[in-house]
Amino acid sequence: MATSTLTGEAKITKPLSDHEALIENMRLMNEIVMHMKEIPMLPSEKPNDVSPLQRVEFPDAGGVLTYMEGHEYPYKGFPYHEFVDRIDLVKKIVRGTLSGIYHELKKKNKLWFLTLIPSLWVAKSAVRSGIFVVYRIMERFRLKKERYCPAIRELYRAFDVDNVAWNVEERELRVRMRDAVCMLLEFDNAYRYRMQDIVPELNQEAIRANSTSEIGRLLDIMADREKTQEIKDTWTLFRLVVRWYLRFDKQMKNILRDVLSNLDLDKMKLDEGDRHYCLKRKDYTFKFMSN
Repeated sequence: MATSTLTGEAKITKPLSDHEALIENMRLMNEIVMHMKEIPMLPSEKPNDVSPLQRVEFPDAGGVLTYMEGHEYPYKGFPYHEFVDRIDLVKKIVRGTLSGIYHELKKKNKLWFLTLIPSLWVAKSAVRSGIFVVYRIMERFRLKKERYCPAIRELYRAFDVDNVAWNVEERELRVRMRDAVCMLLEFDNAYRYRMQDIVPELNQEAIRANSTSEIGRLLDIMADREKTQEIKDTWTLFRLVVRWYLRFDKQMKNILRDVLSNLDLDKMKLDEGDRHYCLKRKDYTFKFMSN
């Protein structure tokens, strides 16, 4: 059987330390994969930040701090590529599904929607099945709760506020939602920083009084702060789905109201280190930039 080897830059020509060997092996593996794939790497898939890794710390207070050359502040978390790829897969599934359903329904006559009324209750089962699928995709990659960054640890805590009135089904749903949402936000800083930017705008009294309306208001603010039309449309679509769906799923509505009303908003805010990394983003106008 014929074989071939990589040449050029992939060739190791000098002894390496254990750390350097690990980095080199990862680079070689990525290069091998790129030689095998039918579709070449897209511009959007190429890493923008190639700052050399200096060290990673695990503070006693919790979280993970990644120090990189050329950055004044440590990055909160460790963006391991395998975790990030899993999160990206989930994002594409969710956004693609919502967008596909929305555009298909737009083509229909409005009177046709009347025929969907009897099937609205099936949507609850479909949403729970989707949450379960996302949960299973991430299950093997779940972090220890103390290793989430401070904002996500606070979100995790808000999901975990105990209530003796919960039944087994609701408790199980909360756990799956908690793990899926926290993992998504921990390893996708684009969404995490947006969340930290928008949550302090939350009116917790309004959430308790009319959670659907308040969530819709926050999504409108996020859409206004986006710079690209594609993402603006994503938040607009998500708002329409949320405001429609929560009318029929009281259990989901109660969970969201409970979590958002129990958040410590001060712990969710962007700090100086977060803002340092936000400044690189060109697709969103954070509130502190406007100020």
